[in-house]
Amino acid sequence: MKPLSTDRLPQPVARRLALVLALGLSLALPALAQPAAKRVAAPAALAAKGSITYCATIDNPPRAYYDEKQQPIGFEVELGTEIASRMGLKVSWVQLKFPGLIPALQAQQCDALMQELFIRPERLEIIDMVPFSRTGQQIVVRRADNSPGTSLEDLSGRKVAVPNGTTIHNLAMEANKKLKEAGKPEINLVVLPTTTDTFQQLATSQVDAVGTTSTAGAYYVRLRPNDFKPKGSPFGLIGTGIGVRKGNGELTSAIKTALDGIVADGTYKAMIEKWNMQGMEL
Repeated sequence: MKPLSTDRLPQPVARRLALVLALGLSLALPALAQPAAKRVAAPAALAAKGSITYCATIDNPPRAYYDEKQQPIGFEVELGTEIASRMGLKVSWVQLKFPGLIPALQAQQCDALMQELFIRPERLEIIDMVPFSRTGQQIVVRRADNSPGTSLEDLSGRKVAVPNGTTIHNLAMEANKKLKEAGKPEINLVVLPTTTDTFQQLATSQVDAVGTTSTAGAYYVRLRPNDFKPKGSPFGLIGTGIGVRKGNGELTSAIKTALDGIVADGTYKAMIEKWNMQGMEL
């Protein structure tokens, strides 16, 4: 095919056509420059069936939950799907209650657990785990709050809602002991039954702040970015990992290799930012 010539076109038309061609080339070049995601060899059994099955609770936004069309969405859903894609696999999800996850994995009802599982020594005795994020505690305030400080002790004298019996509840009580010993006003704790209750009180200005998990904090900030914002970074962090059956080293290795590639090419960072999970990344 001969190259397109503008010599015989009227000058104004020729100029416009040249501009369009130049613009099209400039837009195409970045796309051509992007390297394709590196394919990871899937274990033979998974490659044969063409899919991987994950067990998860799918009730933990923004990590994993169902949208209005009852489709699983969230950070962990996207990450699990991307890991599978790099192994050339499709994904199936099995939703279970949290206590049933590890027994289901051991009973081979699924290939891996794509879930916010804390990496603890006792857990590593019964399953293998591939670290993929961290989780912890978070303070959330109203968007207009510009008060100084980012720690629990910095909330001295302020009204803070926490869910009853949670880690953040215990940490706030420990902070109050320190404040009392230092002769400072204690945090005015408002202990409520659920996380939903705490954010309702924050939204209606009944409390100054909410203490919650970093996962719940990220969810509510993303849900209502004009109303809420995090105060400081997550704290009390612990690693979370994808669970794999003991002895299934081939799958553990494949997941880790795929995840390493996702981190290296920036896909992981984009997912973290999309789901407002800054501070919970690897």
